[in-house]
Amino acid sequence: MTIRLTPEQERRVQAVISGGAYESVDEVVEAALTAVEQRAIPGLTGTEEELESLLLEGLASRELTEDEFWNSVNKRTEALLVEHNTGPRS
Repeated sequence: MTIRLTPEQERRVQAVISGGAYESVDEVVEAALTAVEQRAIPGLTGTEEELESLLLEGLASRELTEDEFWNSVNKRTEALLVEHNTGPRS
């Protein structure tokens, strides 16, 4: 996959790296994707460790068809939302 950044986007990525928050463009992209994933599921507040665990689980699993992949993502997301919504309240 090729991603083309505008000069402004590239400047912003380099500024984040130069500031020491991340060591590489790959790390910046991974953090951005994690943020997008978290925002795409309203009400779900997964930790970075939980998301990383899910990613590693997926990478270690057998190759799925696109439909199988999205069905598994939807099922896991629904389960997490149910768990989040029915968890203990303080």
